[in-house]
Amino acid sequence: MGLDITVLMVDWEHLARIPADDRVDVLRDTAHPDFCCAACEDADYAVTGGWAWQRQVSWCAEYRFYGTTGSYGWHFRLANAWEHARTSVAPELRDSLDHFLRGLFWDDPDDHAWRDPTAAAQDERPAARGFPDDPAPWRPRVLLLSAPDEVPELVRAWQPAAPRLEELRGPFADWTTDFDATAALLREWGDLATEAGARGWGLIGLPF
Repeated sequence: MGLDITVLMVDWEHLARIPADDRVDVLRDTAHPDFCCAACEDADYAVTGGWAWQRQVSWCAEYRFYGTTGSYGWHFRLANAWEHARTSVAPELRDSLDHFLRGLFWDDPDDHAWRDPTAAAQDERPAARGFPDDPAPWRPRVLLLSAPDEVPELVRAWQPAAPRLEELRGPFADWTTDFDATAALLREWGDLATEAGARGWGLIGLPF
């Protein structure tokens, strides 16, 4: 079974009021609730892409990527293609996308600043800067964790890159069979970061 990713836009002030040990369970139950009736469940399944807001929840929304069926593999393949193609990209565009993707799902092989040599597992990141009132590092492994003060940096990196994605077609040619789908996935990440930044919310990617 492959790994899935659930990307959430979250109001950090509300999250801070949830006990740290309960947050993962609350987020999971909020994104994937037990439905009260068939009509409610049908309404949820009708949202095949974009933001999905569960009923009576105003502090958290799930972003559903078009065509990825929730699989993390699509994002991993994009990160892998970028790692190989980036050296052939114009420097200013490369710098923008490096910063943007590094803040989301790409582990820059040259960026080891986040690694904690005392950590039991080297593939687990420490708590994100600004995570609300958590007395201990973020315990479960997460695929994305950007506090509200980090999201605007992603948006600033994305803005100059967004109108130049066609420049990536050549560099990506050897690393992806469908560049249009790859560019569409990049735009979706840009859209979700932009919306979270506009709200002053954080981003969390959970591995389910």
